[in-house]
Amino acid sequence: MLAVVFITLVDVARADDLFNERSLRIGFHLPSFHEYSREDLEVSVKLLTEEMGRSINISTSISIYDDIKSMRQDFEKGTINLIFASPLLIITDFDSHLIADGFKLILSGGNPDKLVILTRKHEGMDSFSSLRGKKLGLIENDPAADLYVNYLSRSNFRKDYPQAFKEMPREKKSHQIILKLFFNQVDVVSVYENFYKIAGELNPQIFEKIQIIDHIDGILQSACFFHKNVDAVFREQVIAEVLKLETYPRGRQYLEIFKTDHAIRATPAELNGTRQLFNNYQRLKKSK
Repeated sequence: MLAVVFITLVDVARADDLFNERSLRIGFHLPSFHEYSREDLEVSVKLLTEEMGRSINISTSISIYDDIKSMRQDFEKGTINLIFASPLLIITDFDSHLIADGFKLILSGGNPDKLVILTRKHEGMDSFSSLRGKKLGLIENDPAADLYVNYLSRSNFRKDYPQAFKEMPREKKSHQIILKLFFNQVDVVSVYENFYKIAGELNPQIFEKIQIIDHIDGILQSACFFHKNVDAVFREQVIAEVLKLETYPRGRQYLEIFKTDHAIRATPAELNGTRQLFNNYQRLKKSK
């Protein structure tokens, strides 16, 4: 018993030491970044992050995770002190009491935290209730979009989407699934509004043919959060530097990897929309 207590105290002391280190230790959950390749994260992001860290005298490291549970364990231990993951996974797999402010990278134009349901115009698909049995297209590893479609499916058909739609093969990127909708290969898709806007700006015919029939605001697309035990002064220093990324060439190069053009602060309160959607879906599922 004493040995167990001693080991526990040693682990706590080690974690405290890690949180007191003035180094940025980033954890990326790779499946959450369906728009980006492993090479983008392991090579380009790593090199640029380390270079920018040196310029402000901050040691940095990046760890790539395929398993969210391993990432959570390392976050709790202090092995990593900043997490990048799907907001839905952050609320379901991480202790909310350990989450502190961070930042998010966004693109001007369109709402980065607005999920939309898209269909083609003039085909009698103007409401979600009209879509039963239609061909559904979704993105790989986008749990928030899956959750939203399940919520709407439960609300309208009292069943999850696999029982209400013809589920088609998934695509890796949002623009690919939008094009499948455009070319009549699927009938309904769910993506974030900013990707729809980008696709329409590149091909204006998309706006002529495709419509938004439903949407939900406040569903974080992506964000990163610090561990609450990270020194507050250090945390604020890092956030302040990230908010300057758009002001110099290397910073803009970093933003371009994520197809964004500036960074803004993110707070744990911004997870509330995703948490509410999750809770609403769970209530519908239980009520049947």
